[in-house]
Amino acid sequence: MRVRSVALAAVLIAATATAPGLAAAEQQATVSEDSFPLHSDEQQVVTGETTLDPGTEIAVEIVSRESSSPFVYKRDAKVQSNGTFAAQFDMSRVSANTSYKLSAYADADKLYERNGTVEECESNCTDATAAAEPGVAAKQQATVSEDSFPLYPYPQQVITGETTLESGTEMTVRLVSEDASSPFLKQREVRVQPNGTFVAQFDMSGVPANTSYELSAHVDGDTLFERTGTVAECDSNCTDPVPDIQTPTETDEDENVVTVSQGETAEIPVSMTDGGNKTLSVGSEAVNYQINATVSDDDEDGEVLVLFDTAAAGTDAETLSVADDGDSLTVTATEPELPSTLAPAAYTYRVFDGTTDDSPTVGTLIIEGNETANEEFEVEETAEFGFEESVSRVQQGDTGRIPIVLATADAATVSIGSPATNYEINATVRDGNGDDRVVLLFDTTAAGHDEPTLETAADADAVAVESGSEVALDSQLAAASYELSLFRGTEAADEPDAVGTLLITDGTNSSADASSDGVDSVTGETPAPGQSQDGDFGIGTGALAVGGILAIAGVGICLRSLMN
Repeated sequence: MRVRSVALAAVLIAATATAPGLAAAEQQATVSEDSFPLHSDEQQVVTGETTLDPGTEIAVEIVSRESSSPFVYKRDAKVQSNGTFAAQFDMSRVSANTSYKLSAYADADKLYERNGTVEECESNCTDATAAAEPGVAAKQQATVSEDSFPLYPYPQQVITGETTLESGTEMTVRLVSEDASSPFLKQREVRVQPNGTFVAQFDMSGVPANTSYELSAHVDGDTLFERTGTVAECDSNCTDPVPDIQTPTETDEDENVVTVSQGETAEIPVSMTDGGNKTLSVGSEAVNYQINATVSDDDEDGEVLVLFDTAAAGTDAETLSVADDGDSLTVTATEPELPSTLAPAAYTYRVFDGTTDDSPTVGTLIIEGNETANEEFEVEETAEFGFEESVSRVQQGDTGRIPIVLATADAATVSIGSPATNYEINATVRDGNGDDRVVLLFDTTAAGHDEPTLETAADADAVAVESGSEVALDSQLAAASYELSLFRGTEAADEPDAVGTLLITDGTNSSADASSDGVDSVTGETPAPGQSQDGDFGIGTGALAVGGILAIAGVGICLRSLMN
């Protein structure tokens, strides 16, 4: 058992509000020194204190800082009545001496950050369970039906199970890749049904067969179960049937449950009897979909009926509107782009009194499955600023393509890599042929050396590397996942307008070292002209959402968003 001090860490990081009614500004958190070090063992508990209100949800995340051993763990913890929180992690599959970053967030606001190294366990390194924390239901358990397996690379894969949790309890079911060459992170927020079962549906069509994964379920920071598996090959039709989702009954929140079929429009009543405007938030980062809006009762009849068009969700069409012309609604946080109809599931919606309500009215929007809606769903191609492909792949020793959509921007600044991966380069790209796009060519052999690393596929387009921005390497660029950040204009801001991943896989003749300790820079600027290359750019599958944003394109994207 590790010996720990009782003192709390002195580091305090203020959090600032980023969305109306969803964050409390200038709150702080500390993590107990008793939480460290973390060992390569199953039960590792992180505890701390915060000035956030009791009941506030805090996301505690542990992210690998080494490309050779990538991982990301996230636990949701609630602030207890005494101001403490606890998050429990299984670190048994993490190698000793692996460096990591521990962070805590509330509504996307960073409360705490600390770097550390996983230590080797010489005896029993299991921590005291988080059940000692008030209000944590660590003894609750869940089981997964064997009918849920195997999972296939097919759109409709359904995981069902049973739990001892109360009917209506929210659970997060999560699938995480354990294969660095095929990174992904998928999660669904579901509710326990009256008969004690739960149902989670996933689209696995973009995951190659033979990819290993970890399946887990979580409630209030507690892990209910964990199981590893491998995506199997599908020889015929491997679509799973979707069980009927039952609406919880005999609860105090029955009046706040709205049920609708996929492709149809739901009606969400918002009470306005106490006057003023309301903030409506539908979904969350946990279900990879969220939209926020301000609602106004202009005709002063005491209620606004908000219409939620499930067919329009995730498209350019209008998702939210009001039934009465006398009322109004303004979207304040736009929804993520979806590749198909909004998945059938239970989506929590919250109604806040203005922008500072700490006790919102909570309801549930239950969307039931409808195969016809999926068949009719089409996403029109739009020239939105960002990366055309969320993950760009290239083999070590080759030149990769990074398609960028400039849309209405005259120029864009792209950053590749980060200090955590020991390589980084920044450059400005400009469209010269009027197609609002630039295909950036990344030469993995030249990276970190004197030869030009970046060029453009079209002669008319241009790229200029920021002087001194490229890190010099004494060996070939390592095979790993490198962060892609895109900013409008010619300068990098605090937060990127779009993110992605450059995945470099092992070359057949590669003898590259995994990293470089060099901190020198390659000076000079890459000349604007690039080599000519014709061809189509195929539009990728799109970026993913995390309340802002944890959008989900795999562990590479998740790592990038968590490290921000």
